[in-house]
Amino acid sequence: MYFTNENAMLIDAGISLVYEMYENKQLNDQQFYYCLCSVLEAADKVSNTTGMYLAYLKKFTTSALKPIVFKGFDLTEPVANNEVYLGDANALLKEASGDILYLDPPYTATQYSNAYHLLNTMAKNEQPQVYGITGRPEGRNISGWSSKRNVEAEFRTLIESANFEFLIMSYSNESIMPVELIRDVMGSFGKYTVRKMEHQRFKSKAGNENSVGGNTVTEYLHVLHKVG
Repeated sequence: MYFTNENAMLIDAGISLVYEMYENKQLNDQQFYYCLCSVLEAADKVSNTTGMYLAYLKKFTTSALKPIVFKGFDLTEPVANNEVYLGDANALLKEASGDILYLDPPYTATQYSNAYHLLNTMAKNEQPQVYGITGRPEGRNISGWSSKRNVEAEFRTLIESANFEFLIMSYSNESIMPVELIRDVMGSFGKYTVRKMEHQRFKSKAGNENSVGGNTVTEYLHVLHKVG
């Protein structure tokens, strides 16, 4: 029940068509990603979820019952000369350097490979073996950043190996690592400062009595001017 049967079949057909045209060289790289993005955006608008794909809702919402519509979109910004990588951040940092490194890592025990598995499956045109009621894929990627046992080691390795002058990390007050640990690790490699601001909590969690801070969440920007 992530999608209605009708929308699911159209999504599958759309993904298959985009990949088939790309493999037949009817689409170049830019056209392929543009069309793939169109299918993914359309699918997300009719998904029967709260935003993440950990599970589907027990009843179809009004938006999920609407027929899916694939639309184009305007590219209002000029295409920049960017390089995009897919891989483990600590491994990729051995190949990358620069002035500023902005980090927005996973910060809770929720594994992103679970939370967005269906979008990943569609984007990669995969047919994985799945298990459980919600159909999670087997062999999914497990991030050390979402593990209380492993996150400190991941963080220390990243900070130590990053060949950047400034490191900026976004992290909330509900994250696995406490502010004090982040300060101690970053502070040992240079000048450390922190900024914070309050944000409205995501509406599906607002009012949760078990949430820290009620209807708001504190977002921290940890800044390191790295020395050496």
